[in-house]
Amino acid sequence: MINNMKPQRKNDLQFLAWIIAGFLFVAWLCTPPGNKFLQICFWGNNTRFFIAKLTNNIDTTEYIFHRNNAVYLAKMYKNKKSALREMDKAISTIPTFVSDNELKSLYKDRAEIRLMAGDYKGALNDYINSGKIDFTDYLKLAMLFKEFGNYRAAMSYCNAILNVDNTAYAGYACLSELYTSINRPDVALNVWNLAIDRKPNLARAYVDRANVKKQLGDLDGYNKDIAKAKEYSPTIDLEESIIEETLHPKILTLSIKKL
Repeated sequence: MINNMKPQRKNDLQFLAWIIAGFLFVAWLCTPPGNKFLQICFWGNNTRFFIAKLTNNIDTTEYIFHRNNAVYLAKMYKNKKSALREMDKAISTIPTFVSDNELKSLYKDRAEIRLMAGDYKGALNDYINSGKIDFTDYLKLAMLFKEFGNYRAAMSYCNAILNVDNTAYAGYACLSELYTSINRPDVALNVWNLAIDRKPNLARAYVDRANVKKQLGDLDGYNKDIAKAKEYSPTIDLEESIIEETLHPKILTLSIKKL
């Protein structure tokens, strides 16, 4: 009888262990961050970093570990402080023999994270220091300069967008935002008139022009433009704003670098 009790007790302990493991797993799933895949990747990156330190194989790659950690943290958590600390470490540990272009890329990456964190001054400084300003960054730079009242610099980036493509929606949205910010909705209206003249089927332009007309008290014009926008795009989101998305990005597009 005693021999029969031992297997039963062992089975009971195993069952209890599975219950505890299941409870811990569920608890882990319910705790921040919500993206558990990224969290596992973050742990993996730190494990590789630990092994690299143990094997003294870290001199040329430490900055990449820190940079990747920053990307994981920025994507996982709303609070970006820990991500920015990792980016600071990446910049401070980059070897002197690594190309200037790589260092500039780190500044650009930190600018993207700072923008998501709402640190506009830091983001603007890092974008400028990076020297890697692309066409897709023009609207960001324009809006950041606008935030600090430097409308001349902001205007130059708005115009730069349209110099590349005179039908670019972002360029007109950029100019309209500047004129609206200085209480000149009448000029903003002319901006959208030009945008629609150059690209009549641009549904989003009709929504933005409608909002300017509403600001000017032209409710009939507002309704007509909204109707026209829906004619071109029946499912258009009337609340969507490229300016809001630019200054308050919700998605970080940085990818993980290979070691």
